[in-house]
Amino acid sequence: MSDVANRRSAVITGAAQGLGAEIAFRLAGEGFAIALLDLQKEGLDRTKEKIESRFAETPVKAIPVDLSGEELVADAFREIDAEFGRVDVLVNTAGGSGTVQVRDIEDLSSQTWQTVLGNNVTSMFLCCKYAVPIMRRNGHGRIVNFSSAVSGGLSGPSGTVGALLPYATSKAAINGFTKQLAKDLTRSGITVNAVSPGLILPEQGRVRTVFESLRETDQAAIRAAIPAGRTGTAHEIAASVAYLVSEDAGFTSGTILSVDGAAS
Repeated sequence: MSDVANRRSAVITGAAQGLGAEIAFRLAGEGFAIALLDLQKEGLDRTKEKIESRFAETPVKAIPVDLSGEELVADAFREIDAEFGRVDVLVNTAGGSGTVQVRDIEDLSSQTWQTVLGNNVTSMFLCCKYAVPIMRRNGHGRIVNFSSAVSGGLSGPSGTVGALLPYATSKAAINGFTKQLAKDLTRSGITVNAVSPGLILPEQGRVRTVFESLRETDQAAIRAAIPAGRTGTAHEIAASVAYLVSEDAGFTSGTILSVDGAAS
């Protein structure tokens, strides 16, 4: 059996930048073979190059894919299965709130609503749908979805959040999906959890760009509203994911892990 087949493998969506890229780098350091999924090919290539430059012997596969298209997702997982022979971990970081701020329901178009829910909820559902049979075949798996502190609603300035209503709705839906799928898979050897970050500023990506474009007084107000008095780091999120996909977390399933400086 090849070295690739002997390695645990992790699939990370939204891996072109930000949290997804940081998580992929962390799991490569944990010894996983890595599959990177995202629509942005250039970003995927950068993440792949960063991992390979630091972990030269780590198998890394980058697949540009629209995660809202079922056949495209199915093809991506067939490709991963053919190359790695297994999927041990799925981390669903893909999604977002869009690039335009919409705060009033009367200004919210049906297209924006469908796009945000598709990017966050449908992509997660499809990746789970095609990862679970591979995990079941091996009797083991770890799924980590991405919720948000915004799932409980957000008052005041939206800060880095774009279309707030569909974003909050999608993240609340992810919580329910995570809890139900965890129960459905209880005896399969597959755990399902979610990380619920507060405001996290990765080294690069849209969230940092938007945050740094705000006035200093607005940045200070946002930080002051977080009980911890600061924003979180991508390293802290990656560390929480590393725990949830570890063997030590085998009895942890259906949990929504808040990593938000006590904001929730």
